[in-house]
Amino acid sequence: MENKEDELLSVQYRIEKSGMKQQKLENRLVSISEELKKSKRNSLIFMIFFLTVILVMAGGIYYLSEKDASFSNDQSENTQVDIDQIQKTNDSLQEELVKLKSDIADYKKGLVYETDSLGTASADTTNTNVEGEKRIATDTLNKLKFERKHCYVKKVFRNNGVIFIEADFIEYYKGRKAVEKAKENNEAEYDIDKNGDTLYFLYDNYYVSNISNKLRRLELNDKVRIQDINQISRGFPLKAFQKIIADKPIMILEISDGIVYKIKKQKLP
Repeated sequence: MENKEDELLSVQYRIEKSGMKQQKLENRLVSISEELKKSKRNSLIFMIFFLTVILVMAGGIYYLSEKDASFSNDQSENTQVDIDQIQKTNDSLQEELVKLKSDIADYKKGLVYETDSLGTASADTTNTNVEGEKRIATDTLNKLKFERKHCYVKKVFRNNGVIFIEADFIEYYKGRKAVEKAKENNEAEYDIDKNGDTLYFLYDNYYVSNISNKLRRLELNDKVRIQDINQISRGFPLKAFQKIIADKPIMILEISDGIVYKIKKQKLP
C-alpha cells in the first residue's frame, strides 16, 4: 500500500515537474516571439529610413545634374556672344586699318604725282597738273587726322630702311601765355615797380614746360617734309639732321597714327 502511494507521489512529482518545464518553454517561446516581432518592426523602420535616404540622394543628384547642365548651356551661350562681339570688333578694326592704309597710299601717290609733274611738264601744263595734284594731296591730307606736337628730337636713326626719331614732347608758349605758365611754375622773372606792384616777365618772351622726359619713338614717312631748316633743302639727309639736333632746337612735328609727315623748326622770338 505504501509502495503504491510512493509511486503515485513520484508520478505526481514528475507531472508537476513536467508542467513547470512546459511553462518555462511556453514563456521562452512567448519571449522569442516578442523579440522576433520587435526585430521585424526595427527592420521595417530601418528599411523605410534607408529607402528615404536613397530617394533624397537620388533627387539631389538629379537636381545638381540639371543645374550643371543649365549652367553649361548659359555659359556656352555667353561664350558664343563674347566670341561674336570680339569678331565684330576685329572686323571693324581691320576695316579702319585698310582705310587708313588706303589714305596713306593715296597721300604718297599724290606726292609722287606732284614731283613728277614738276620735273617733266611744260609751264602751262605744269600749272594745271600741279593744281590737280595739290588738290589730291590736300584731300588726302584732310582725311588724315594730324596731331601737332612740340618736342626735342633726341635721336634719329635708320632701321631696315626706315628712319625713326626719338622725341621728348614739350609744351611751348610765347607772349603773355608764356609769362602766365612760367608764373604758375614759379619760373617767371619779376620786378617791383615804383607803386609796389609786382611785374612778371620773361627775358626770352617764350617758355617751355617739360613735365615728362619720356621718349617716344616715331617713324618718319618716306616723303616727310622738312621746313625752316636751312641746312636741309631737299630729302632727308640723316647725318645733316643728326648735326642739327645736337644743338637741341625746338621742333614741331605733324603726326598721324604714330607716323611723322612733317618736321618744322620752331622760330624763337
